[in-house]
Amino acid sequence: MQCNHITRRFVNSIFAFIISITITFFILHMMPGDYITNYLLSLGNALPQETIDQFYYEFGLNLPLIDQYFIYVKNILSGQWGYSYQYSVQVLPLLFDKLFWTLILLLPATIIGIFLGAILGAYSGWKARSKFDLTLFNIMVIIRAIPSYWWAIMAILFFSYMMGIFPIGGYSSVLILYSGIDYADILYHAILPISVLTLTITAGNYYLMRNSMLSVIGEDYIITARTKGLDERSILWKHAFKNASLPLVTMATLEFASIVSGSIFVETVFSWPGLGLLTTEALRARDLPLLEGIFLLDTILVILANLIADILYPLIDPRVGASN
Repeated sequence: MQCNHITRRFVNSIFAFIISITITFFILHMMPGDYITNYLLSLGNALPQETIDQFYYEFGLNLPLIDQYFIYVKNILSGQWGYSYQYSVQVLPLLFDKLFWTLILLLPATIIGIFLGAILGAYSGWKARSKFDLTLFNIMVIIRAIPSYWWAIMAILFFSYMMGIFPIGGYSSVLILYSGIDYADILYHAILPISVLTLTITAGNYYLMRNSMLSVIGEDYIITARTKGLDERSILWKHAFKNASLPLVTMATLEFASIVSGSIFVETVFSWPGLGLLTTEALRARDLPLLEGIFLLDTILVILANLIADILYPLIDPRVGASN
């Protein structure tokens, strides 16, 4: 039964992938302006018309939109993700290079944020309506209500500009020009953006875990555990936490997958050379092949994350596998 469920989910994922790339393609191509138009404006419309026509011809932009779409799908299936107008390189190697820098921020931020959010949310839900729960809940409301880029700006203003503890932005100091890459220096530059991302990720996971804990504390197995004389700490962490963490599996996998949307504002504010900043630059330049590659990568990761969550669900709660 479980095998059939995974097979159905895999087939559904293929349809979701096709629909996603189709919507993304047409939305991006319907945006006003294009790369050559922006480039012409920067040059004061100095390029001759023959050069402009040649550009559209070389990249197939002179073809009907439906023809461009089928060429796009064909290229994806053959592993050709296009050629960036702005950077004059193939899109796929560029994405992998920027992905490395994004993971430097998102991996530790996501792991720490999930851990803190799960622990704080579980304990807060267990102690619902207590002074601790009300205080922590209001703090998390404030954190969640304020956009991540505001926290990033405030972090730079306070810790970098006013106190001078951390650098204002970038991934390394100018000494990299003379001494090469210094990983300690990169970590030093990454501390502030990692902290901001951890703060926002923790708040999101806190809400989910708290609500999930509130839904399980009245279950029969909790009452049974209490009648057996188990202490509250054992009931919380050995029984309630395991069952309440089931929705957290989906959240955790999706957070690992959201490498673009999860860091675009923070990377832009901190000038961190990852996928988030690359997305901002590609949107500004109307670099269609690069934008298509970024959203294609994001689509693949989100779909894979959902499949992984479907596989992990029965391992955490066997009742899910039995129901399928």
